[in-house]
Amino acid sequence: MKNFVWPAVLGQRRVKHALLSALRNNRLPHAYLFYGNEGVGKDAMALELARVLHCEKDSYEACGVCGSCVKIGSLQHPDVKLVFALPVGRGEKSDDPPLAKLSENEIKIIREQLKLKGMNPYHRISIPRATIIKINSIREVRRESSLSTFDARRRVIIISNADQMGEEASNTILKTLEEPSGRTMLILTSAQREVLLPTIVSRCQNVRFDPLSEEEIRVALVERNGVGKDRAALVARLGNGSYVRALELLDDDLARQRQDVILFIKHALGSNVVTLTEEIDKLSAVRYRDSVVRFLTLMLMWFRDVLVLMQGGEVINLDQEDDLRRFVAKFPDSNIIQTMADIENAISLVNRNVYIMLVLLQLSVQLKANILTGHQTREAREVTS
Repeated sequence: MKNFVWPAVLGQRRVKHALLSALRNNRLPHAYLFYGNEGVGKDAMALELARVLHCEKDSYEACGVCGSCVKIGSLQHPDVKLVFALPVGRGEKSDDPPLAKLSENEIKIIREQLKLKGMNPYHRISIPRATIIKINSIREVRRESSLSTFDARRRVIIISNADQMGEEASNTILKTLEEPSGRTMLILTSAQREVLLPTIVSRCQNVRFDPLSEEEIRVALVERNGVGKDRAALVARLGNGSYVRALELLDDDLARQRQDVILFIKHALGSNVVTLTEEIDKLSAVRYRDSVVRFLTLMLMWFRDVLVLMQGGEVINLDQEDDLRRFVAKFPDSNIIQTMADIENAISLVNRNVYIMLVLLQLSVQLKANILTGHQTREAREVTS
């Protein structure tokens, strides 16, 4: 397969080959489930497949310039729909249109996010109070899936982060999957396939997406985003297989966040409760949970480097290697595997809307127990030996 096929989508050669084969043999299913780590191109691939199916050039590659391609590029095509989590409006009922009870400001934010997603299919849609895919949205999907299309081609409905559907929405999409329309193809994307109903998973053709290589992310950052080579190399490492995470790290004050991780660890291990509480208050005050998740992810990667150093490997945070080595020298008996598990659990809790301050307080207690218990035991042995 040629390297230039579907260049808008980074990597994923195996997935591209499978989808192109299905296209060429006219064997596309009525429903796909694209699953894999966050930020590896599941939505991007779904949108590219929709573009190919509707491109007026009738080729296996979308031209990008025809009327249909332009409309999909701005997410304005009548037969291509992107479904995602939305806030619940005041007094909203389950049979209301999804946007009917939202404020003008919320609708403005949604339109802005759609525009950004159209410009960059790797953009992570972020809307305040949007934590679930509403039953209203899925009922609209069910209604539209039975309608005729505008251009006699397949309607493509993409349900992004399908694991955010609640029980009622999941049962409704299941009915649609059980009674497929020949003119509609559903593409569900998810980084947490295990959260979906097994019956939903079994009624879709499952396509696994791989983490992106460090080199694929680095090249994309340089060529698509104009990032300098040295910074691109560092961010690509910190992206940990996710182009979306790498992009978000570019937008943030990365150096400050990484220093904040070290400060949090020091405060958690120290004896000054007031300082630790102030640090947790500051982290809890951020507007979006995604920011806390990114902070915890950076912490996870820092401790991953601790573990790698303990095993003689090469670290990701090269510019913090001195701090990492000092930590390993001071706390050689710390339980890093349990620490990483606790951070992963904290990320999961934040994503499930658990109170951020409570999550961080609990994590600070766990860090101290995992790291200092072994350290104190070793010191006691040295004193008594």
